[in-house]
Amino acid sequence: IDMEKNIIEARKTYSKLINKSKQQAKKSECLWCGEKITRFCNSHSLPQCILRNIDTDGKVDYFNSMLNLPLINSDKGINEAGTFKLLCRECDGKIFQDYENLASLCVRPSETVLEEIALKNVLMMLNKRYIEIELFNNMKNEFSMPYPYEVKQEANSLDERDFWWDFIRIKDMIHTSSDEKSKFKLFYWRQLDYIIPIAFQGLVTLYGDLNGDLVTDVYNTSEDVIVKHMHICMFPLETSSVVFAFYHEEDHEYDNFANQFDELDDDEKLTVLSYIVYEYCEDMFFAKKFPHRTWIINKVKDTFSDLAEIWAFSAEHAEYQKKFQLDKLKNRDKNFPCILFEKYAVEK
Repeated sequence: IDMEKNIIEARKTYSKLINKSKQQAKKSECLWCGEKITRFCNSHSLPQCILRNIDTDGKVDYFNSMLNLPLINSDKGINEAGTFKLLCRECDGKIFQDYENLASLCVRPSETVLEEIALKNVLMMLNKRYIEIELFNNMKNEFSMPYPYEVKQEANSLDERDFWWDFIRIKDMIHTSSDEKSKFKLFYWRQLDYIIPIAFQGLVTLYGDLNGDLVTDVYNTSEDVIVKHMHICMFPLETSSVVFAFYHEEDHEYDNFANQFDELDDDEKLTVLSYIVYEYCEDMFFAKKFPHRTWIINKVKDTFSDLAEIWAFSAEHAEYQKKFQLDKLKNRDKNFPCILFEKYAVEK
């Protein structure tokens, strides 16, 4: 009883802090057009037309994290999960109109659609960093527990810088004519003839590739190092699903991984993408009803709870953890359940 009471109190305290931090992180102008506004659009990280294909009475299960603790938020309405407020209504309605419909998502995505997806992913991460910076400042003032706040905030600031750099690059791409601009490289796209029970759209920063070689040094705090990302989408449609992955053609850090990935068989490709999303991502949406659901959800929780923040340990432990993270994909559990397989499909 005491444990349950402590958990409830901790969640109440956290809820107050996160709400306070969101207010403090709120911007005064639209990030896209720069116009001063007081009421931002409630932008969604995933099109609602995707979530409707796995909802139950308008509800889905939403996976996020609470200070690196796994959290499955049950009964989350599809209009309130995975949202951010950085754009005015006019810009949000104009920028994303090409891909926020099922017709555009049933076929191989165009360059325009990839740009819009990448932009939304970067905006989502920028929003998170704005809030986290305020949150950890508030936690430092609220709690007396030992915690390396300065190091965490340095990492948050570097993340914000990198995401902003990517935001500007994508914005320039959207504003540049197709003959002159750089493009995204779609290195995987597959349509499945069943409805997967997960909806996901997000960016991923890989530290090590499938051979255990360095992709991008996420632990390098040098001002000269911009950390690059790739993007993964898992979209359940009305009677089928699409899964695809891409990165910017100039981000050659991901070339070796893409080549290694291309050599895998079809099932292993799905398994690797599923594993990457479990290991590196948040903001996953799960159907409330699908075969082996409880078992899968527990596997996701267990995987996420294994993550460790390297900077929180001693120097010796940090080096061990870096090596472990570098080899994570190489040494992945080959029997780890792939939620993209047909045996977990939503039954309509």
